Amino acid sequence: MEVFPRRRIAWRLLFFTSPALIITPLALRKGGDALWLLPPVWVLCIVADMLVVRKYLRRRALASEGLDGKDRSTLSSRVSFYQSLDPGERSRFERDIAVFLGEHRISGVAGVEVTREIELLIACSAIRLIFGHPNWEYPDFGEILVYPGSFRTDGSYSTDVTEKDVTAAGQVHSQGGVIISLPHLLRSFDQDNDGFNVGYHEFAHVLDGLPHADGIPGNLSLGAYLPWIEVMQREFERVHSGRSMLRAYAGTSPAEFFACAVEAFFEKPQQMRRKAPELYEQLSGFFNQAPGAGEKGPD
Repeated sequence: MEVFPRRRIAWRLLFFTSPALIITPLALRKGGDALWLLPPVWVLCIVADMLVVRKYLRRRALASEGLDGKDRSTLSSRVSFYQSLDPGERSRFERDIAVFLGEHRISGVAGVEVTREIELLIACSAIRLIFGHPNWEYPDFGEILVYPGSFRTDGSYSTDVTEKDVTAAGQVHSQGGVIISLPHLLRSFDQDNDGFNVGYHEFAHVLDGLPHADGIPGNLSLGAYLPWIEVMQREFERVHSGRSMLRAYAGTSPAEFFACAVEAFFEKPQQMRRKAPELYEQLSGFFNQAPGAGEKGPD
C-alpha cells in the first residue's frame, strides 16, 4: 500500500479539476451570466482536491506513527507470516497495518468488544493478501463488523442460530461492509495451516469485486484473463468430482471458489504446489507472492 502515491494523487487532482478547466474557457468566451458559474465550479473542484490531498497526508501521518511495541509483540506471538519477514519487510507490514486500521472502522456487534488484538488480526488478514503489490489498496468497502459467532444467511444476520439454520462465519455485503465471526477469526490464527481463514476469505471477496464478486478479480491483468479462466474452471470441476485439495465449499460458486483457493494458497501452499500446481501458479502470479516456496510440508 503506497503511503503517498504521487502519480495517483496527480491523476486524481487532474480528474477533479478538469470540470473547472473545461468550463472556464467556455464561460469566458460566452461572458455575461455564464461567468457566475466559475466561482462555485472552482470552489467545488478545490474542495475535492483538498480532500484527496488530505487523505494521503493523513495516511503519511498514520504510517509515521506506525505500531508500538505491544502491537509488535502481539504480531510476533500470533502471526506466523510476520515472524517469517525480514526487518525491512516487517517495517512495511507494520506500516500497512497502521494505515489500514487508521482508514477502516471496526465495530463489535451483539456485545463483542473489539480489542487491539482483534484489530491487528483483521488488518493482518487484509494486508497479507495485497502485500506482494505495494501499489495495491482496497476499494472502499464500508465498516468491518465483528460478530460473536456464526450468523444466519437469511438476511436477518441473527446470531441466534439452530442446527437447521444456514449460517456463515463471514460475509461481504453487496452494499458494503465486511462481517467476520470472532471465534472463527481467532481459530484462523490459532490453526494457520488448515486451509481455513475467514479473514483471507472475506478480503478475497473484496478483491474479487464489489458489489458482485464473480471469481475474476478486478486487478487481474488482461493477458492473464484466459489462462486464469481455464485453470480455475478445471479445478472447479475437480472440486465437484471430489478430486481437489480445496474444501467442498469451493464448489458453491466461482466467487466462493476464488475465496477458498486464496485461503488454501496462503495456508497450505506446499500442498497446493504438489496437488494443484497450475492453480498455485495462477495465484502466485496474481498476488506476486510465493508462500511455501522451497519448503516442505505435509500432504
